[in-house]
Amino acid sequence: MRVEFKDAQRSFGAQIVFDKLNYSLEEGTKTAVLGGNGSGKSTLLKCLYGALSLSHGMVIYQAHQKELKAQEAVHKISFSGPYFELIEELEALEFLETYQRFRRLLITPAEILNHAYLEKSSHKKIKQFSSGMKQRLRLSLALFSASDLVILDEPTANLDPKGIEWYKELLAAQLGQRSLVIGSNFSEDEIFLCQQKLIVSDYSQG
Repeated sequence: MRVEFKDAQRSFGAQIVFDKLNYSLEEGTKTAVLGGNGSGKSTLLKCLYGALSLSHGMVIYQAHQKELKAQEAVHKISFSGPYFELIEELEALEFLETYQRFRRLLITPAEILNHAYLEKSSHKKIKQFSSGMKQRLRLSLALFSASDLVILDEPTANLDPKGIEWYKELLAAQLGQRSLVIGSNFSEDEIFLCQQKLIVSDYSQG
């Protein structure tokens, strides 16, 4: 998927998070969106995903050289972030089976749990998971959802060293030819596949 920001701005009241952003994410490329805590990188990613609207400007989506409406594009994007809410009252397998009613998965729910090393917890409620287990579930869901663009915000958050190695192996093996955008605090473990870098502070007024 190709995404283009044109004169994009996002503000919250008088606070301008980014401004005059003109940037193209070409189809099949891997881009790191970089910034420290509070820099606005998560806000930018939410605008890219469609969870937040821009204050000014526009986002243009294209897939296979065809322009898409925003409501069409969202079905071709998969997303993971530490703040991505899981339905914690559901068991893990139950959650994935519910999710696939709304989004196509590339493999079965049980296979996703196997990849996330959560097969022994398939009938445990998600609210009983550790933060690392939840993060593995979020990342697996993003990578095994049918999509043209994968967006991962701080993918190694809540992962221990073994979990970080798992993430790197999973991403390298499962991304394929899809476009990738990763939000990161300049962590090489997170952005190891990225060829392009967008630094949010370059488009701020600070």
